[in-house]
Amino acid sequence: MKYRAGNTHLVCPCCQNDKFDKDYRQLNTKGATLFGLEWENRDATILICRQCSYISWFMKEPEAVK
Repeated sequence: MKYRAGNTHLVCPCCQNDKFDKDYRQLNTKGATLFGLEWENRDATILICRQCSYISWFMKEPEAVK
């Protein structure tokens, strides 16, 4: 799938590929982990390059481009 962030078409900074797989990861903090409150941490969207597997992280979810 192709994506854009704002008005910018996303390409991999390593190989210049423009197709990614999307997933989500939790941004854990020491304090929340210490008290067993990991569920309160924010999530980030990650895009994984289909060609070289480089991972890009986004706090605001990129928009899919058809």
